Order: sequence, then C-alpha cells, then structure tokens
Amino acid sequence: MNILAIISAGILAFGVGALWYTVLFGKTWRKELGITEEQVEEGDSGFFPMLLSLLIETMIAFLVIYTISKLQLPVFTSGLLISSIAVFSALKNYIFEQKSLTLILINEGYKTVCIMIMAAFFYFFG
Repeated sequence: MNILAIISAGILAFGVGALWYTVLFGKTWRKELGITEEQVEEGDSGFFPMLLSLLIETMIAFLVIYTISKLQLPVFTSGLLISSIAVFSALKNYIFEQKSLTLILINEGYKTVCIMIMAAFFYFFG
C-alpha cells in the first residue's frame, strides 16, 4: 500500500469536511442540529479536535484503501460497497434518534464523498 496515498486521502477528506460543514452545508447542518453559530464558536473547535479529526480521517483512509486492495471488485464498486456499509450502519442510529432526512443526507453524503475520494486515491496511486 502507498502510505503517501493514505495520508493524502486523509488530508483531502479532512479538507472536504472543513468545506462541507462550513461553506457548503454549515448553516443547514447547524439548523438541523438545533445549534447556533454562537454555540459553535463557544465550543471546543480548537487544535485538538481538528488534529483528532485529521487522524481519524487518515485511519479511515487506511482501512478503505486496505479493504479495496483485498476485494476482488472494481475499485469504485468497492468504494460504493464500503460506503454503503458505513451509511447503512449509521441509519439505524438516526432512526432511533429521530433525526431529519436533511441531517442524514448531509452527514452521510459527506461520508460517501470521502470514501469515494479514498477509493480514487487507491485507483490512481495505490
């Protein structure tokens, strides 16, 4: 496995998350969660949570790229399969938490986009 591809995919997924939850869907996401901009600013959005998020994205990239390398399926089919497993496993929580479809689409759309980015990194650099 290409460690540079794994690290790069993790960093890119982290960057996509920054855009996803601010510029692209931040306002709607906060509304669906019932939190205000002020609450977000007062919360702990400093260095440690960001570093932890980057590490988690990199670990996910490793797992996705490793799994794709072991599957006997086309790369993007593998990415969709992994994404589907992740999304469906989260849906049961949303159902019991009675979350809105909008929130589900924002969160799980982000997850799907990131996993497909990781699959693309495997395809091009793996």
